[in-house]
Amino acid sequence: MSTAQHRPTLLLVENNEDVREALREILESEGYRALTAVNGQDALNVLANQERMPGLILLDLVMPVMDGHAFIEHLRSTGALALTRVLVLTAHPTLPLPQGVAGRLGKPVKLEALLDAIAVHSVRA
Repeated sequence: MSTAQHRPTLLLVENNEDVREALREILESEGYRALTAVNGQDALNVLANQERMPGLILLDLVMPVMDGHAFIEHLRSTGALALTRVLVLTAHPTLPLPQGVAGRLGKPVKLEALLDAIAVHSVRA
């Protein structure tokens, strides 16, 4: 008899609604609790309502209102970046990554690569 593996909560920060919803559905079908946000400011609001930081944040860099760089800077300045890991999802492979992120996945992201990266980089509670 096998017990369900504990999966970390993930936060997906992506301004494209179709991409965001498709990835959320995939992550939830894989057993993750997937929180979503449309930009960095929205993500800060989502995080403020959580008891603990998610095990991994999947972050788009190019977004309106607050982009990924400003979001990372805010997490770093408050100390929250030390409590989680961040993987950047971007369609811009030459964009410099913010300091403190765990890595980058290109968009469109391949499902197997995404799930492998989540397994490797997520922080276990």
